[in-house]
Amino acid sequence: MMNQRNIARSDARRRRSISSMFDQRGVCLAELMVSLTAGVIVLAAALNALNVAQAHVSKHQNDLRHQQDLRLGLEVFEQEVRLAAADSIGSVAPDEFQFHANISAHQTVTTGAVVPGQSIITVQDGSGWGAGKTVIICGHQTCETHRLSQSGQRYQLTLAEPVASPFPAGASVEVNNQVVYYTKRDENGTVKLMRMVDGGANVLIGDLEDLHFSYWDEHGHVTRQPSLVKRVVLEIEANHSLHRMMREVTLRS
Repeated sequence: MMNQRNIARSDARRRRSISSMFDQRGVCLAELMVSLTAGVIVLAAALNALNVAQAHVSKHQNDLRHQQDLRLGLEVFEQEVRLAAADSIGSVAPDEFQFHANISAHQTVTTGAVVPGQSIITVQDGSGWGAGKTVIICGHQTCETHRLSQSGQRYQLTLAEPVASPFPAGASVEVNNQVVYYTKRDENGTVKLMRMVDGGANVLIGDLEDLHFSYWDEHGHVTRQPSLVKRVVLEIEANHSLHRMMREVTLRS
């Protein structure tokens, strides 16, 4: 009889122990699910914060890159327009400014006399002068404009047409580039400042809201007469800036 009671008590304890084990396992599984859910929420929040931070950094980098492009573009514009003179201006318009200047600083002198009908002239240094470039030859009394039929060589330049006037040794010869700054608007309405030199165009400054040119005479009045222009003003409104920017350039005398 005692053995049966002992066995019964042992079975009861065993069942309670097993039940307790299942209860403990159930609690551990629930805690694990809660922990996993909390971990997923924390991870999602961290990833979202990382994406926001990356987007902010990317926008900041794009803004800095645009500001640098804008600054460099305006420096190029100012340096080249400063080389223009009133008698070298081709057209003045709110969306275009055209002039001639030796922006490449290609300049040399003749090393021998040049006679009418001559198309090959000897010079001090003609290397690096591209075929098709316009050059101006000036002596004591006259100047002539010609186009190079081929790339310049170390000691000579070849003209497409022979000279009509005589030039002494020491006459100046320089490149005369045609420069055009103009606006171009794409299908999205974004404005670009284009730069074209001797027919070759490229984007100088992009991603702009608006820009326009204005021209001023020596008395500070707006003018549309090329011969009266003394200052050129470029006003720019950039998409990445809250302010309008202005660059004023005085032409050479």
